This record gives sequence, structure tokens and C-alpha cells, in this order.
Amino acid sequence: MWQANPDVLATDLDGELVLMHPGRSEMFSLNPSGRLIWQALPQTGAALADLLAERYGLSPEQALTDVTAALDALHGRDLVRPA
Repeated sequence: MWQANPDVLATDLDGELVLMHPGRSEMFSLNPSGRLIWQALPQTGAALADLLAERYGLSPEQALTDVTAALDALHGRDLVRPA
């Protein structure tokens, strides 16, 4: 199970989801698939992959690869945490 870091601020800026980590004074912009993942949290990686596969017509394997990469990137920046 993955969850958003509760310290991270998220805002919609002209249709773009922007995340701000106040402790790191950094801002991040998410693409549409990243936005979908973020807005579905908290959730398991498998459930997020199912959501991505359904939305974008990906194979289950590709969706899981993409979700894993996205979660790894977000986790590396302390934007999401394993629950």
C-alpha cells in the first residue's frame, strides 16, 4: 500500500498537478498518468497498475512497470511513502 506524504501540498495549476514538498522547498509537476496515480492514493501498486492499464489501454505488465517507476521516482523525492 502506498500513500501520499501528508506534508506534500498538491495544487491544480492550469490543468497541471503541481506538488510542493515544503521540507525540501521543491516543486514537481506530474504528467497525466502521474496525476492519475497521485489522485488514486492510498492504494496498492497492483491496484494502481490496474487503473493505469484500464485508463490507457496498457498491458498489465507494462502498467505495472510504469507504476513501479513512477512510485520509485515519487518515493525517492519523499512525495509518497509505503503504508
